[in-house]
Amino acid sequence: MKCPHLHRRNNTLYFRLSVPHRFHSILHVRELTQTLQTQNYQEAVPACYELAGKAKELFLYLDKNMHDDYDLELLIQAVAEIEAEEKKEISLLPPLAQRIIAEKEIAVAAARRREIQSELRIKADAFDKLQNFVLCTAPAEIEVVVGPLLSIVVSDFLKRYNPLKADMLDKLTGVLPIFTELVGDKSINQILQADINYFFDEVQKLPVRRDVKKFKGMGIKKMIIANAGAPCIAEKTFISTYRACVSVFIDWAIVNYMDQGFPGLSVKGAEYRGLRASGLNKQRAIRPDELVRLFSHPKMKEYASNIKTAHYCWLPLIGLYTGCRINEACQLNPFTDILKDADTGIYYFLFSEETESSVDIKKSIKTKKTRVAPIHSVLLDLGFLGYVEAVKAGDHKAIFPEWKPRGGKASANATKWFVRYLDEIGLRDDSEGAKLSGFHGFRHTFVTHGLDNKIAGTLQITGHQTEVVDGFGKISKVARGYWTQNVTDNILEKKETIERFDFGLNFYRPVC
Repeated sequence: MKCPHLHRRNNTLYFRLSVPHRFHSILHVRELTQTLQTQNYQEAVPACYELAGKAKELFLYLDKNMHDDYDLELLIQAVAEIEAEEKKEISLLPPLAQRIIAEKEIAVAAARRREIQSELRIKADAFDKLQNFVLCTAPAEIEVVVGPLLSIVVSDFLKRYNPLKADMLDKLTGVLPIFTELVGDKSINQILQADINYFFDEVQKLPVRRDVKKFKGMGIKKMIIANAGAPCIAEKTFISTYRACVSVFIDWAIVNYMDQGFPGLSVKGAEYRGLRASGLNKQRAIRPDELVRLFSHPKMKEYASNIKTAHYCWLPLIGLYTGCRINEACQLNPFTDILKDADTGIYYFLFSEETESSVDIKKSIKTKKTRVAPIHSVLLDLGFLGYVEAVKAGDHKAIFPEWKPRGGKASANATKWFVRYLDEIGLRDDSEGAKLSGFHGFRHTFVTHGLDNKIAGTLQITGHQTEVVDGFGKISKVARGYWTQNVTDNILEKKETIERFDFGLNFYRPVC
């Protein structure tokens, strides 16, 4: 319930109470006001009620002591009537009349003295009580909680967040500094719901890409201003990244920092009001004619002819014949992730977070699940195993050592190279909802080719989770949980699946 005497002025809460009209001449104020020196509503309410109680005590005291035991006005009126009726100088009146007037004047003078004395006494006492009223509510006696800065709470949250949830942790690490910059690095007990609403209103104005030259060196606020009128982040990014991350942080902070002043905030009112609907950044499969240009271009021939640039050939080939993500390919360790099955003699890629990695690479699989993809005979015929042995001879624990990792991510530089390559050979397509702008196009190509040609096991190769198991049909999650299976148990079936992928292409043989 709202406290009737509590008011907000700017960012501070105040106590305000109107003084009854009958006390104006005594207290010489029309309103009692007192700053509570806090922005926290829960802290201000009890202090406000305490002040209101003391003010009411003061009003009761004044009412009690202002009661008159004489009728001063009637005395004054009696004298006036005598003078008006006789219309003569008092000295000309009969002695009795003069004596009556004299007695009345004495009474009036005495009454005035009593009135002045009483008023002075009341004023003195009221002044003392008013002074005590202010002193008893001095800010020093109101315990104001000063919470830690938002940046400190964010840092604590990131340190405590489950490191096994690596993908979400990466998102949180990117989003929460933006949250802190837009909300302001203030004490947590000063954060208002209006600050949260402001964050969501502004963050959806961010550009699609913040790493371009135009925005280099800019803070978030300046970047938003500079991006005015240009395409902004999509709805999916707003919901799954920014709103999701702030929601996780707020829920945690309410539990862990409520006693230090973190308020009961919410993201429920966060709505996307941009123009970029979901799916606008979606990539498409690479068409057959585009595949021909990609792998037959003179630049690819040039790459294949030099052992120092052979990795430019092998990366796209792995993407085309496995449908893997670019980071999954680049983080492959030639010692532990490119193996030969002892029982069948089949060579395969092991996509896993659990195997050893290069010291500067932090392995990441989106699904967190280890999977196997047999190496297609096309790669074997082109000499891929010879390339692997050459990398191992250099004692490298990343399949493409020429691309140096950045921030623990093996594919950072490889991603940039492939985007440039698409640009250079004229294949880049930025059509919204059907883009060809990066390595992920190979994943769309692999899945599309497999499903169009009804190749069983396609989604097992790419790691897409399905409810259907070959030979058993649809099974429940519970049944799947009871199923003990080694990653290479069905490698023969997977090899058959891989070999059915025929894109009808000719490739340059890289030098080993």
